[in-house]
Amino acid sequence: MKKSGLDIKLENSDKRGSIFRGDHNNKEVFLITEIKKGDTRGGHYHNMVVAHHVLRGKIIYKEICLTKTGNPKKKYKEIKKIVSGGKVIITPKDAAHIITAIEESVIFEASGGNKKTITYQPYREQIKNT
Repeated sequence: MKKSGLDIKLENSDKRGSIFRGDHNNKEVFLITEIKKGDTRGGHYHNMVVAHHVLRGKIIYKEICLTKTGNPKKKYKEIKKIVSGGKVIITPKDAAHIITAIEESVIFEASGGNKKTITYQPYREQIKNT
């Protein structure tokens, strides 16, 4: 039997919850993130469109579109919405995002590979250090 190219591993675990990374042929294709009630994850943006599937729970999702240099676009305002389990959020390329759990939540993040993650400091500062 041929070995599968799929590998799932624990990438990070702290008081906020755990993040599992799914790789296919050594390229990240998805993350499964657990966020405990009241905790926050994210504070970054990506070089590609990313889909966040809220599998369980309820979250506050914030997003702001950025220029190629990482500054907020002038004509864009921050988007803030409450999203419940069963819904999908499509995060555009170069849109900084941050997620706070209203309830214990599980999110499946699909990117398709070759995703780069860049810190967006104004959002990162909203995350409690653990």
